[in-house]
Amino acid sequence: MSTDVTERPSFAPVAPALRPFVQRAACDGRRMGLATPFGDEVSALMRSLGASWTPYRRMWLCEVDGLRELLDGLQRAAARLPAFSFDDARALAVAAWQNPQTDYFTSLLDVQVMPLAKGGYAVSSAFDPLVVRALKRLGGRFHKPARAWEVRRDRQEILRVLHEVAGVDETVVFVHEGALLLEDLVAAARSEVPIAVPGAAPPATGGGEQAETAMPLGAGFVSALGTPLVRLAVDEKALARAARECGLRDYQVAGVRHLLGLSSGLLADDMGLGKTRQAVVAGRLAAGADQVLVACPASLALNWEREIRAVYPNARIALVGQHPMVQVRAADWIIANYERLGGLVREASLRLAVMLVDEAHYLKEHQAGRTRNAFLLAERVPRRFLLTGTPVLNREIEVHTLLRLSGHPLGRMPLVEFRKQFAGDAGKRAQLAERVSEWMLRRGKDVLKDLGDKLHQTRVLQAPDKLAVYRSILADPSLQTMPKLTKLRQHLEASKVDFLIDSVRCLPQNGKALIFCEYMDTVDQLKEALASDGVRCVSLVGSDPPKKRMAAVDAFQRDPAVQVFIGTTMAAGVGITLTAANYVFFASLPWTPALKRQAEDRAYRSGNTRDVFVITPLVAGTIDEQIYALLEAKRDIEMSIVEANRVGVG
Repeated sequence: MSTDVTERPSFAPVAPALRPFVQRAACDGRRMGLATPFGDEVSALMRSLGASWTPYRRMWLCEVDGLRELLDGLQRAAARLPAFSFDDARALAVAAWQNPQTDYFTSLLDVQVMPLAKGGYAVSSAFDPLVVRALKRLGGRFHKPARAWEVRRDRQEILRVLHEVAGVDETVVFVHEGALLLEDLVAAARSEVPIAVPGAAPPATGGGEQAETAMPLGAGFVSALGTPLVRLAVDEKALARAARECGLRDYQVAGVRHLLGLSSGLLADDMGLGKTRQAVVAGRLAAGADQVLVACPASLALNWEREIRAVYPNARIALVGQHPMVQVRAADWIIANYERLGGLVREASLRLAVMLVDEAHYLKEHQAGRTRNAFLLAERVPRRFLLTGTPVLNREIEVHTLLRLSGHPLGRMPLVEFRKQFAGDAGKRAQLAERVSEWMLRRGKDVLKDLGDKLHQTRVLQAPDKLAVYRSILADPSLQTMPKLTKLRQHLEASKVDFLIDSVRCLPQNGKALIFCEYMDTVDQLKEALASDGVRCVSLVGSDPPKKRMAAVDAFQRDPAVQVFIGTTMAAGVGITLTAANYVFFASLPWTPALKRQAEDRAYRSGNTRDVFVITPLVAGTIDEQIYALLEAKRDIEMSIVEANRVGVG
């Protein structure tokens, strides 16, 4: 018996195809851009070869004069990156160099030239080495808080040098008309209740985009005075008609009247009194047939659209970033989150009559980009209505930006003088409260006759089993202060999960709870623990898209079976209504009493007739107690400025 054996064919191993390292190239005659794969190793290589990253074209840039050296460096690096092919890099670069696109990079640098009230110009741009070189040639001084260069030359010379050195054509430069102020920031006052956490010294740093330019640095920020604050006559007939049509309560009519009676004013009502509705009505009455701009946090954009449509169902509304600019220009209402305000700065054709600034305390930092863009827009808008229940979060000077944005006389004071005159003690704060009393209207929840009480409870927890880990973190000599503080707070928050679960188990029948956390890990732990306990809950965190946020809110408000709402304080603590809850828990305290009160008042607002219990667990012998004391000190500052102007019933 014989057996045939068939030989299997042999195959040579096939080498995987190499990915091209340079995927495409572009050149404007001065700069060469190379698009490469992403990754830490790629970034390290390109930076070591002197290239800089431009996020606008998602390419690595080098000057054309240094291209040969960069390409030679890539060839030498080929052995270190065996998964990539470098064969086409040179050919792609040469082809791009032979076919330059003049404005390919400079058109996206957003170069702006802003006249300064005391002479010269402020010039801002996305980082670009050639623009830096041009501004240094002009003798410019870079002000980091302003993120702009101060240049003491005339406008035509600035434009000429930008073109000659950096290839920035005048047609892509936006030159502002109104003069801005450039003044130095002042140091924040030291906290009266410091958080005592020893930490390692930070490492010595160097390099970075601005360091490599070796530029002279300033500490200035830019802002605009805007039109001076003036009193205006109120059309009482139009106001009465709007009150009937829009269903305003008496105190809301008074709020609309306050805004209409000033060219710019602050509505600082407690959370839950309907600031948005009052502002919508005031904005429409003040704007007439022109446009109203709403500037707000991103999480509140859809809420504003809802509120506008509730009052004006046929309104033409455009959301910047979601609708094309053609639709924005034709809209009655333009809604822009703070991060998108910069996209409107160049839109000189907009017919903006009123600017509504929601959660205006977001503009408290003079040096923030959103603050600068708000000033640049406000300078063109005759009426500016500011809304916030928390005009002072930490210290007195935070109200300075709001006063300046409004054109208030105190806002025209240099920041250093404002701080000297109004910050530091109760007497100075009392003077400030008196000076802003006509500009700011604040009402408390006593205007709501059907509202229950808000009752605060502090629960001191003894957690000896958790303190060993806490003490080891505290004693770690390798951790710097801020990372150590974060790690301590994360550990303390996680240690309260058992207490929070037990508290939910003890809720009365028909009771619902909000749990505010500072860290995502705790949100996940609570969701998992509650689910295993058979408790239905929903959550809201910063990464959730708007539709998911609204679905979570609607489920908690409408579904009796959903008993717990869990969220981070920054994401869930503002701009939403959660009146189905009558218990509020803080797994960790936020850094300001205003943020804490904002979060509490998601439940304690119009529509909730029950008492609301606010429960804050603190772990004994830890920084929990220090943070609680810090918030009490900050609350004293807020009370002496803001609450001094509270308007009572009648």
